[in-house]
Amino acid sequence: MKKLVLALVCAMAVPVVALAADPVKHFQQSATLGFYRGQTVEYLDFGPVKLARGNKTAPIWAFTNGADGQANIIDSVPGQKAYSPLWAVRLVTWKDGVDARVLKSAAAVKAAAARGDVSVKAAPVVVNCPVI
Repeated sequence: MKKLVLALVCAMAVPVVALAADPVKHFQQSATLGFYRGQTVEYLDFGPVKLARGNKTAPIWAFTNGADGQANIIDSVPGQKAYSPLWAVRLVTWKDGVDARVLKSAAAVKAAAARGDVSVKAAPVVVNCPVI
């Protein structure tokens, strides 16, 4: 039975060469830059979504008054157990009298919060932003 199923699957497979003869439709979507553990990453921003029961989210830290060059920060990427393209937004605000600087990791945000340099507040929104 396994051989029959495998033979059917192989017979039905379309060779890549045959697919290449037809034009591939691409949709224009600009990528957004962010930070992940000190590195720059790209993700697509499809905006806010309404969660369904059982949807898994991951945090994203967005700055309300960040330094020049500050981008949003994520702490998981595809292939990791904690990854989800659905991000629960955390708003990071530098406190008055503190010089804002660029933070590039969740650990740096948490350290700044522990020092009292920033406040972090959960926003009532989840966004769909898959990392590419």
